[in-house]
Amino acid sequence: MAGEYPGSATPEEADAKVRVLVEAGVDSVIDLTTDQDRLTPYRERLDAAAETAGRTVRYFAHPIPDFGVLDHAGYDAILARIHAELDAGRTVYVHCLGGKGRTGTVIGCLLAESGLSYDDVIARIAELRSGTRKADDPCPENTAQHDMLRARCRR
Repeated sequence: MAGEYPGSATPEEADAKVRVLVEAGVDSVIDLTTDQDRLTPYRERLDAAAETAGRTVRYFAHPIPDFGVLDHAGYDAILARIHAELDAGRTVYVHCLGGKGRTGTVIGCLLAESGLSYDDVIARIAELRSGTRKADDPCPENTAQHDMLRARCRR
């Protein structure tokens, strides 16, 4: 699963967002945001929602600057974490702030591992996002992120 930041400026909205994740079975979160994003933290609320449901949720920070990209080793580390969590039978949620640029790039890198072409990766991302309120927003968001996906598809 992938999407936007599960926190909010209002406690009620933040509680609702993390509750949806827990109820969906998410038990591993990959957070791509940075301290420079200046977001309202959600981890305590996520842990509380999981505890109420009798579960735990693992949390991993893999910060990427907003609108930025990492080198290949950085994406390799994120993908290794995702694979380790999936291989352990966990349901993973990957997010940045808006769920488009950084998240779209990571999900695109994940799709590229299966041998898809760049065009097929972009089409699959669009398909996965169809029906969402952000379906018409660019994903990934910028040239550098698209260039990274092109490079990952050639690997």
